[in-house]
Amino acid sequence: MATKYWTGDTVAVAQIATGSIDSVDGTPANNTFTVTIGDIAISAVGDTDVATTATNLRASLNASTHPYFANITWSGSTGDITGTSDVAGLPFVAALTETGAGTGAVTDFSDTTGSTGPQHWDEALNWSDGAIPATSDEIIFADSSVSALWGISTSGLTGTLTVKKSYTGKIGLRRDAFATSADGATVDTAFAEYRTTYLNGGFGTVNLGEHFGAGSPSGSGRLKIDNDKASASTTTVFDTASAASETGKSAVQLKFGNANAVLIVRKALGGVGIAMDAPGATSTMGSMICTDTGASTRIHSGPGVTITTWKQAGGNNTLEAAATVTTVTVDGGDLAIEAPRLVTTLNQSAGTITANNVPSAGDAYTTINLSGGTLDMTGAGEAQAIATLTITNSATLKGSDLVTVGTLATVDGTITGSVAIS
Repeated sequence: MATKYWTGDTVAVAQIATGSIDSVDGTPANNTFTVTIGDIAISAVGDTDVATTATNLRASLNASTHPYFANITWSGSTGDITGTSDVAGLPFVAALTETGAGTGAVTDFSDTTGSTGPQHWDEALNWSDGAIPATSDEIIFADSSVSALWGISTSGLTGTLTVKKSYTGKIGLRRDAFATSADGATVDTAFAEYRTTYLNGGFGTVNLGEHFGAGSPSGSGRLKIDNDKASASTTTVFDTASAASETGKSAVQLKFGNANAVLIVRKALGGVGIAMDAPGATSTMGSMICTDTGASTRIHSGPGVTITTWKQAGGNNTLEAAATVTTVTVDGGDLAIEAPRLVTTLNQSAGTITANNVPSAGDAYTTINLSGGTLDMTGAGEAQAIATLTITNSATLKGSDLVTVGTLATVDGTITGSVAIS
């Protein structure tokens, strides 16, 4: 195991990738040759011979104004199709294919010169010991403003990732805008990013926004970590930037890949989003624990999150989920439950819960234990059933005629609205 710091100080080099049209059919029009970047394809139908067809395809590629292609110069001779990035350090991913009834053949793109630069995770010279992180290494980002954006789809990392609050660069790319500069600062908002946007790794421990001692560093406005470790892991968010880099996003964006993954949030003014970055995003985790007793923390789990336990001492949070949530415990702060899922046990001792979860069938809650705070069930607008309700210590349940209770175990509080008791 080695301890290595991110330095991000290598020289940017432009990517050069070459593929080739190797043959066309005896009837050239039986072949279509296509270069695809992201979900955009540019094609040329076979014409006369290999050289003519390749010339036509190169011309079409260079004529494209689509930003996926516009920052690449396409050249070559005979059947070669060579793409050279116009921006040093800005990578592209292209594929060359052949379709049709003919017997034409191609060789797909491969790098003759790989893209590299200060923002490349996969560049050895960007690390303090001159080696790319591997296996159980301890990885530390601190005292730097250089972002890590490229080559972030890693494998085999099982150690610790620590991002100090003194790190003000970004890890990961925006999903909703296409980066046209190597540092990711210039984007085309009309097109989505097709390259990897999260740092992938199977980290056992992740510490984000850690800072002990003097000073008040500002932190990073974008940290995107997909911890796909196939066993237990612990991620701790010590603190975040005061706001995310992108409006409407969270400063820390996370995904998990195992039911034993634990997330602990100490403070998150800039927000923590779990599988919130893209429609259809999914995540599997065990517990989310918010220890901040104040109101500034923001945590939002998305509709594709499978989670067992949610526990908060404060914050202003939102819980969506992809399946039954076993236990929700609120000891302070605000929580909006928007998941159309069953919550097996809801415990509340303080704070306010806005309960808008309406499963497609059956109870919304199996057991609710209210010992303080306010549980507001007036906003769902649909029928919600509670199998067993215990309310003590002057807690308040705000209900309506759409709320039914199977068993009212104890009442030593306030129930408002026309709640039906079976």
